[in-house]
Amino acid sequence: MSTSALQMRAASSRVWLGRVFSDRYAKYYMVVPTLLYLLLIGIFPLIFSFGLSFLNWDVAAQRPMSFAGLANYAELLKDSRFLRTFLNTILFVIGAVTLEAIFGFGLALLLNRDIRGQGIFRVLLMLPMMATPVAVGYTWRMLYHVTNGPINHILRVFHLPTGTWLSSGGTALPSIIITDVWQWTPFVFIILLAGLQSLPREPFEAAEVDGASYLQSFYYLTLPMIWPILVIVILLRMVEAVKIFDIIFVMTAGGPGISTETSTMYAKLVSLTQFRLGYGAAIAYVLLILSVIVFTILTRVLPTEVEIE
Repeated sequence: MSTSALQMRAASSRVWLGRVFSDRYAKYYMVVPTLLYLLLIGIFPLIFSFGLSFLNWDVAAQRPMSFAGLANYAELLKDSRFLRTFLNTILFVIGAVTLEAIFGFGLALLLNRDIRGQGIFRVLLMLPMMATPVAVGYTWRMLYHVTNGPINHILRVFHLPTGTWLSSGGTALPSIIITDVWQWTPFVFIILLAGLQSLPREPFEAAEVDGASYLQSFYYLTLPMIWPILVIVILLRMVEAVKIFDIIFVMTAGGPGISTETSTMYAKLVSLTQFRLGYGAAIAYVLLILSVIVFTILTRVLPTEVEIE
């Protein structure tokens, strides 16, 4: 091949590469790493586990993989332990998210004003959220200790009845809810505080001129304008609360009995302890489907926009 032909071929290659890597297509290339990440880390495991839920794969029994159809899902309907753990999950989500929304909103309202040292208060309130769930679980496990725990010690000082907080089926789940509220109320607080500080001041100034009280301004102005943010925060916390595992595993490991065992813990037990991978995948998918249904209903029932009268 002649030198001129090689030069023409090299020039055409440079033109082609220039067109491919031009600014017109650069935005698509920037998205490729994110798409690959979602495909490998998110979408592929989701599809694989969905197919796995239709298989009978018992690794511990060393049986060959076989197609089970809907047998795993049918077994869930008769599994009393799954139904109990699902009830525990619902109780935990309702209790924790409700308290976090109330306390977080109250703290945001309290610190949404000129208070001396409010910056220090904000930092202190955010510290629990920065701790790892395992550390939080161990800390509160020590606080709830029957004989050496500070909580029972304080109750003895004031001659109040003590409790076996994590050893009793009636108090174990509420104790874990309190722990979760302590850690994640700052998340609700910081989001709602940012929302309150972003509200326009003109409606409040006009209401003050018209002689509206604080409660009237809160009901007719603050609550309607902050409501969309409050709904989003509640949904975000519900998504995370459904997946609770680490704090409960450290504090009670699901006990006493299964009084604090959640559906995620049961799925882990079935999949990674009993090695029934197909049945464990079915548990995870049922929890996912029910969660999506509930969250979809809530997004339609809870209004995200409220008109200000």
